[in-house]
Amino acid sequence: MHWHWLIIIYLFMGGLGAGAYLTSFAAEKGWLGKTSSLKRVGYYIAAPIVALGTALLVFDLGQGLWKPWLLIGLLSNFNSVMTWGVYILSAFILLGFIKGFCVWKNITVPDALTWAGAVLALATGTYTGLLLAAVEAVPFWSTGIMPLLFVVSALSTGLSLCSLLAPLAEREYFTVGRENQAHIILIGAEVIIVTVLMGIMISGIKGPIGQASANLLISGVYSLVFWGYFIGLGLIIPLLAFIFEARHSKRIVTKELAVPLAAREVAAIVQRKHHSYQTIVTDVFVLIGGFALRALIILAALPVWDGITIP
Repeated sequence: MHWHWLIIIYLFMGGLGAGAYLTSFAAEKGWLGKTSSLKRVGYYIAAPIVALGTALLVFDLGQGLWKPWLLIGLLSNFNSVMTWGVYILSAFILLGFIKGFCVWKNITVPDALTWAGAVLALATGTYTGLLLAAVEAVPFWSTGIMPLLFVVSALSTGLSLCSLLAPLAEREYFTVGRENQAHIILIGAEVIIVTVLMGIMISGIKGPIGQASANLLISGVYSLVFWGYFIGLGLIIPLLAFIFEARHSKRIVTKELAVPLAAREVAAIVQRKHHSYQTIVTDVFVLIGGFALRALIILAALPVWDGITIP
């Protein structure tokens, strides 16, 4: 395949930036609890991350570096998913920088602009998967599950990055809300989606080439990365850690308030200056898993031409 590491990094950064914006958006709307300190950091980093990833994509096109005027053709081919991406990424980067600057300067932002940024962030996360799903010559990619998987992974990695950087965005202390519960839901959803995707491929629904791609991950040359980095470090260990942390936080809050709390009402009220080592390692593992996912999907994809695998 002609898609290699620059594309992998772009797919990762595109989802990461989109997920970061949506994390702060959710925190701002109170969906992560009233005590969440993630209301700003995602807005600061979303647009720069996506812009850097987009620059890598332009470099990977080759002509984008030496003959950038040829990229103008992408603006008019509305039958191309890449054309959709040009407009989505451009609009999101622009609104993302505006939102991030306004939050930094404590300038009131129209609610419509914030919502527009959230819609574009969701579109950006979806586009990174839709770009692959549109390639019918690669059975492993050509499924409607791929955009869904990329969106969920984007939300998960964005949430972890924002959690890691939250202490830097707050002047003195930061607090957490329902981030652990959100992590559990997202990782659980990702496990289900990956299971369904691999089941479709192994069953032969997408043909022998789809089976071959899945076998590369399950028992082939990429099995160590799949089971070790993606499943183990990226999903299982973080899932167990977030479940433990959620229960631990519930005990802390119950003890502080001396009243029983429903699981959905649990929010850590203890102020912190720094993350625990467990939190840092867990969030880093989620990021490693998110990157490994993109690498595996790109590197294990086998193309088809007239039923013949292209070496």
